[in-house]
Amino acid sequence: MPKLTLHARRALAQARRKQILDAATQVFAEKGFDRATIADVARVAGVAEGSIYNYFKNKDDLLISIPRYVIQPPIESIHTLLDTTDADTLPPPEQMLTLIARNLVTTIRQNAHVFRILLSALPTMSPSTREKYVHHVILYVVRLLEKYFRQQIARGVFRKGLAPDALAIAFVGMFVPVVMLRKVLQIETVPAPDDDRLIATNVSLFLRGALAEPKRAQKIKVE
Repeated sequence: MPKLTLHARRALAQARRKQILDAATQVFAEKGFDRATIADVARVAGVAEGSIYNYFKNKDDLLISIPRYVIQPPIESIHTLLDTTDADTLPPPEQMLTLIARNLVTTIRQNAHVFRILLSALPTMSPSTREKYVHHVILYVVRLLEKYFRQQIARGVFRKGLAPDALAIAFVGMFVPVVMLRKVLQIETVPAPDDDRLIATNVSLFLRGALAEPKRAQKIKVE
């Protein structure tokens, strides 16, 4: 049997991780995180129970890997754009932030069941697992935006003195909570426009503020 190349081994490992994560998502959704077992996941994935531990430490590790798994492709596409495009030739801020916001909103909407599983497990999740989730998912997104804002502040597109990490958190906070409430928690009474209007309004609000014309805004004293 010919020896697998490093690239082939990595591709095989990636495919196996996906196979296990897909199975875990199904099992956790059907049985609930508390009642599901690694044996259940292995059975649905069609792999030996012990082989799962080659990729994940335990059931908690599986749980926090699922949202990272679904959010990674759209986020990595933005990472690639930032890494392969000269800062001077990136799309203008309104277009770039709209692209990022649309990726986030679409990913949450299309994977609402995944985030629902995570939220249902929060009450029994250990503090260390919650901390890992914050680093694996939330800070993963925030760091991408932080990188973008840092680049644009250096170019003079955004004001100097603004904190890139605070800008990133503020921008995410304009979209994610309302989408989570409506799509994940299924609270349809939460007032919100459709996704396109939400994104367009909030990107404009983020870039220009809520005050009227600049000349008029200069006359308004803000306490």
